[in-house]
Parts: sequence; structure tokens; C-alpha cells
Amino acid sequence: MLYRLIYVSRARAFRSDDVASILKQSRENNAPAGVTGALCLLDGVYMQYLEGPQAAVERLYARILDDDRHQQVKLLDRGPAPARVFTDWSMALLDWDERIRAVFLLHGMPHPLDLYATPSDQAAALFGALARTPGWVPL
Repeated sequence: MLYRLIYVSRARAFRSDDVASILKQSRENNAPAGVTGALCLLDGVYMQYLEGPQAAVERLYARILDDDRHQQVKLLDRGPAPARVFTDWSMALLDWDERIRAVFLLHGMPHPLDLYATPSDQAAALFGALARTPGWVPL
């Protein structure tokens, strides 16, 4: 069964090498575990979509909860997924531009954008819309 999990967290002390480190670990660990997904970063807040076998996704989330690069982790959504949203990416990074902001605003996000304000019942649909938007850097 395919499973998804979406969360937000604050970067403890944001440094650009933290993002590079997260993406490097994702490339090394996610593909062998059958996990794909995407990472957004806005104003020091991460929003991540993970999908794959339930046990692998939950193990990864448990590691994220213990990762000192994340604080105030908030689970937005978890459960069965009908299909992969990010089929070819062990992880992708969203490159922000006005098109991306428009997608967030169309999904009921407040202005200015605050990823913590993402409604749980909209998180999966939001990532589905984002996946169809140019601006992703597959890794």
C-alpha cells in the first residue's frame, strides 16, 4: 500500500548548507527505501511531502522528529495515497516564484504566506497542484 505523510517544521537556525545536507541525505536514503517526495522552504520553514511504503515513510518521519535541523514539527497529513505524486524523484526542491505563490493562494493560504497555516485537509491537494507547476529541481 502506498502511503503519504506531509509535515511542516521550522529550521532551527537556518543555514543554506542545512538544505544541501537534507537533500544529500534524501538522495542517499530515500530511493533504496522506496520513498519519493518533495521539499519546500519558505522563510525558514520546511514543508515536506513523503510517499512510499508506510513503514519506510514512518521511519523517515521518526528520524526527522529527532533531527536537530527541525523544530516545531507539525504533522499536516498522513495516510493511504492513491498514487505517487512525485514518481521520479527521491526528493525535489521547490524553486519559489510568483506562480508558486499563486498556487498557495488558490488553496486558501493566507497572505503573507505561512506554511504552518496550511489546512490539513488541503495539504495533499496543494502538493498535487504544486507537482504540476514548473519550478521543481529534481534531485
